[in-house]
Amino acid sequence: MTRTLLPLLLLLATSPFAGAQTPPPKTEAPAPADAGASVYKKVLGSTVWVHSDRGGGRLATGSGSLVDKGRRLVLTNYHVVGDVKKATVFFPDYGPDKKAIPERKHYLDRAAKLGIPGEVVEIDKEADLALIRIDRVPDGVSALSLATTSPDPGQAVHSIGNPGKSGALWVYTPGKVRQVYSKKWKARLDEKTVHTFEAKVIETDSPTNPGDSGGPLVNDQGELVGVTQGGAIDAQALSIFVDRSEIKRLLNRRSVQALRSTETNASTQAKEPAKPRRDAALKSKDDGKFFSAEAWKKVQPAAEKLLKEKDIDLLIETFAVTPKGDAAKLKAMTAAEREKFFKAYAQERAKAEKLNGIYIFVSKEPGFVWVEIHGEAASTFPGGFGSKLTSIILSAFRNEKYDKGLTEGLQAILEAQGLEAKKEEKK
Repeated sequence: MTRTLLPLLLLLATSPFAGAQTPPPKTEAPAPADAGASVYKKVLGSTVWVHSDRGGGRLATGSGSLVDKGRRLVLTNYHVVGDVKKATVFFPDYGPDKKAIPERKHYLDRAAKLGIPGEVVEIDKEADLALIRIDRVPDGVSALSLATTSPDPGQAVHSIGNPGKSGALWVYTPGKVRQVYSKKWKARLDEKTVHTFEAKVIETDSPTNPGDSGGPLVNDQGELVGVTQGGAIDAQALSIFVDRSEIKRLLNRRSVQALRSTETNASTQAKEPAKPRRDAALKSKDDGKFFSAEAWKKVQPAAEKLLKEKDIDLLIETFAVTPKGDAAKLKAMTAAEREKFFKAYAQERAKAEKLNGIYIFVSKEPGFVWVEIHGEAASTFPGGFGSKLTSIILSAFRNEKYDKGLTEGLQAILEAQGLEAKKEEKK
């Protein structure tokens, strides 16, 4: 998903579930007294916070869980992502005490580093389920296992989610199963749209809220038994979760099974190193004539170095007059309106170039600078790097020291990736 830094917006080889045979029922050991804490610790790392940008400044948020590490698949609700094809997920980040950091601001302030872009690859509009294929899976994260059977009435269950009414993320909720049955219900997709769903569900006494939607419901063994629905309009003093049988049906779809797994063993990786996505770096252009030839000649070597060593794109484009829209009308806009216009343009260019890295846009008429970090590369830069880079460029530009802004900006980008910028000899 596109990652806009200024401003920061709120908005396996084979699947372990694929074609699995159901073994005979087994006798489960009694749950320990602290089952909730044990289950939470086991499941937390596989749980995510989902952001779905609906456009027009509208951001839908929900929860989800990693269900297939090899195919990089995150499971959530259809009503969380809607018909939008892109989403961003956040896995828990841990502090020095090795506990998950629950404050939302921590993740929003570090969205460029912690947010992982993904593409919605499969939906089940009837059962309210969706699969997001994320660009990468953080080290040490494992997928949840699907339970072999649905839970029984009276059985203890546990859910983790990110309720909007809470100031915290990764919120734990215990509950008891009331019943498992087929149900038809209505849920609100947005302010104007109400959708009817029908599926096998698990009804519990767990209190869930908007934002919990899409999160995992697990048994005492930490196995996935359902997905928090969370959006039912007529639910009162009860919560419903989409049953594991619906999840299994979705994961066993031929189109899902056809998705290629990216897990490889160490020996394969050593023999076949990953190749850059491009044969050559993108060509930047200084149509606005901001920079001297001496300063501009540093751009392409930096772009080639980033692509070759980090598989990261760098594209800089300057214009005397903005390439879209009327300059006079743009000048008459409010700051927020101009920002929205240039944001949309930057995202359009990044998508058109299939950019995985940094796009810098500079215009004279009207004067504007926009920094966009797009794609998987966003997670490889430090938190707040987009703001830092913009500040470096603008502080020099305001004093009409354009070459300085460009040179220091390139240096900052290379340093952020652990690369040494090539120093030119003084003449």
